[in-house]
Amino acid sequence: MNVPKATDSPAIQRILGVLSRKAGMSASDLSREAFVGITTLACGGYLKALRAKRLVHVSGWRKTPKGFVTPLFSLGDRPDLPRPKFQDADRDSVGMGLIVSALERLGGLTYLEAAHATGLSSNTIKNARYMDILVKQKRVHVTAWRRNRAGPMIAVYAAGYKAAAEKPGPLSAAEKSRRFRERERALCADRGVVAQLLRG
Repeated sequence: MNVPKATDSPAIQRILGVLSRKAGMSASDLSREAFVGITTLACGGYLKALRAKRLVHVSGWRKTPKGFVTPLFSLGDRPDLPRPKFQDADRDSVGMGLIVSALERLGGLTYLEAAHATGLSSNTIKNARYMDILVKQKRVHVTAWRRNRAGPMIAVYAAGYKAAAEKPGPLSAAEKSRRFRERERALCADRGVVAQLLRG
């Protein structure tokens, strides 16, 4: 696509006219207010040409749940504002909001229980570090620790900010042995019940 010069294109004149009235406009804002297709505006090179001619610059960034991904344009020959670094404290998502709501409603939950309560994938919660980020944002806290069947401790979260519960140490050899014997006794008891039912 041939990009017209700024002085002879009605579309570019409309873009410059909008920016003369409003600063900090995204490509979608400009598309809507200057009546220029978003594909023409962004992919067609109009904004790139205006920046190359130093008629516009990136004056800011719009924050979304995924980061500062949308540049905002203003008139003038100024250096582009670099994209801000996106910290955990800035992150938010619908899923994170659902987790906080579930904790407020149901009380203490592990991340697996939070996944079940919200309908989110437990892999999403774990891999996206939702719980760690919510703790950093002081929206939730670790209220207790629960040992799962395999042995390692799993955090139980509650809504709000409080001092985190201290994580217990690993099981000693004696504790592991006792847990093994308890599981064996439970299995033997189950086998005995099944045998009685079969004989009956």
